[in-house]
Amino acid sequence: MIQDSIQKPIEEPAESRPTINLETIRELLRSQTSETADLKLDEDGRELLFTGELKASLTDTSNITVLVFDHAILFANISWNQSSKKIEIYRRPIPLELLLLSKVQQADTHTSRLRRFSFLGFMKASSANTVSNEAWPITFLHLGKTGYQLTLYASSEADQEKLVDLIGTARERLRVYPETFNPSLVSINFFKDSRKINCAVPFDHGRKILYGTDNGLYLSNRETHDSVPEKVLDIQKIAQIDILEEYNLLLILSNNTLQSYPLVKLDSNDFSILQNPRTLQKKCTFFKVGVCIGKHMVSCVKSGSLSSTIKVFEASHAATSGESIDGGHNDLTLSKEFYIPKQTFSVHFLKSKICFASRRGFEVVSLETLETQTLLDEIDASLEFALKNGPRPIHIERIDEEFLLNYTDFSFFVDRNGKRSRLQLRLDWNGSPQSFALSYPWIFAFESKFIELRNIEAGAIHIVPRKNLRMLHCSSHEDETSQDVVESIGV
Repeated sequence: MIQDSIQKPIEEPAESRPTINLETIRELLRSQTSETADLKLDEDGRELLFTGELKASLTDTSNITVLVFDHAILFANISWNQSSKKIEIYRRPIPLELLLLSKVQQADTHTSRLRRFSFLGFMKASSANTVSNEAWPITFLHLGKTGYQLTLYASSEADQEKLVDLIGTARERLRVYPETFNPSLVSINFFKDSRKINCAVPFDHGRKILYGTDNGLYLSNRETHDSVPEKVLDIQKIAQIDILEEYNLLLILSNNTLQSYPLVKLDSNDFSILQNPRTLQKKCTFFKVGVCIGKHMVSCVKSGSLSSTIKVFEASHAATSGESIDGGHNDLTLSKEFYIPKQTFSVHFLKSKICFASRRGFEVVSLETLETQTLLDEIDASLEFALKNGPRPIHIERIDEEFLLNYTDFSFFVDRNGKRSRLQLRLDWNGSPQSFALSYPWIFAFESKFIELRNIEAGAIHIVPRKNLRMLHCSSHEDETSQDVVESIGV
C-alpha cells in the first residue's frame, strides 16, 4: 500500500494506528543503534515525504514499511498497540544519492519467474495461503562499499509505478550538479572488442584526444562533430600515454616498454608522429609526467611486490632527432635513479620533491639528496587513523601551502610539515575510489559504479552513477578564452 503525503490506511481503526510523521520517527529511532545515525533527522529542513508498505517475499504476510525522507530511504518494521509503539530497522538506510532503482520484468509463467528470480529470493504473495500469478518487484541497490541489494514487492502494478516514481523524483531533487561539471560524450560504440580503451590524453588545448588501445593508438578531433577516431600508430597493448606538448614528445608505454615519439607540427590543425621512437625504459610498470624544481620531468617506475626502481628523466631542448613546433629540438635525459625497498603504487611531483605511495603511505624523496622520509608526522595523534595499515594511498594534490591526501577510504589535509590541518575536515568516501581529479573546491572520486563529487569547502555531495567506469586521464589546460579547464576522461 502506497501512502502518498503520509495518508493513513482507511481499513484500520483510528485508535489502533500511530501517527506516522517525522516527529514520531525521530522519537522511535532515538533508542536505535548507530546504524541510523547518518539519517540526521534533527537537521533543519528535514522532511518525511511519504511512506509505503511492501512485502519481503511470497510467503511473508507482514509488511515492510518504506520511509522516504528528502535525503534517504529507510526500511523498517513498525508495530504498535494501545500503550506502545515500536520500530525495528529492517535494513540499513540508503542515502538517496546512493540509491538505484529497478523494476524486474515478469516472465510469462510462474515456473520461469521462480527460476529467473531465485537468486534474489524473488517471490510474491497476495495473501497468506495463495500464490499470485503476478509480481511487482522493486529492487533497491545501495551503491558504495557498504552497499547491498534488496528486492521487495508492491501489491499492484500501480503501487509499484507510483513508489518508483516518487522515490525517483525525490532522488533527482538532490542531483543538482555544480556549474563547472559539464559532461560531454566524445565517442560511442567505436572503442570495443580489440579496440578497448586503456588510456587517453587530450592535447592542443583539449581540441584533440589520443586513445591507447590493445590494437593501436587512435586520434579524434573534438572540433569535428561525429568525428570517427583515426588509427595513427599500430602498437599493440598500449597501457599508458602522455604528451609533453612544450617539447613535442609523445610517451607510450606498451608491453612494459616506455618509448618517446617525436611530434612534428604540419600546420595549425595537424601534426605527425615520427616513426623513430627512443626507448627510455624496459620493464616499466608505469610512468608519470610532471613539474618539479621548475623543470618538466618524467618518472619511470619498475615496481615489484617487494621493491621498486624509479628513474627520473628531465625534458630539455637538447639536440635530438625530433623537430619541435618552433623549429628547436627536444630530448629526455636521465637525471636521477633510486631504489625503494617496497612496492610503489603511484608517483607525484611536488614543488621540489617526488612523492610516492606504498603500503606504508605517502613518502617523499629529495631529488637533490635522494633522502626519503614519511610525508605524515608520525607523532601527530590526529593522524592515527591514516597511519594504520589498511586504507591504500592513491593520490596527492598541493593546494597553496597544504596537501590534500586521498586514500581509498578517505581524504584529508596536512601542512608542509606533515601535520594535520583543517582538523574538522575529513572526507569519508562512500565507495572505494581508485582515482581522483581536482577542480577546486570540487574533488572527483572515481570508482567502477559511480563518480562521487565533493565540495571541499561547502561539504556538498553529488553521486553520478555509471557502469564499468574508469578514469583514463586528468589534466588541466587553458581553453580558447584563456580560462583554466580541468578535464577528466572516463570510460
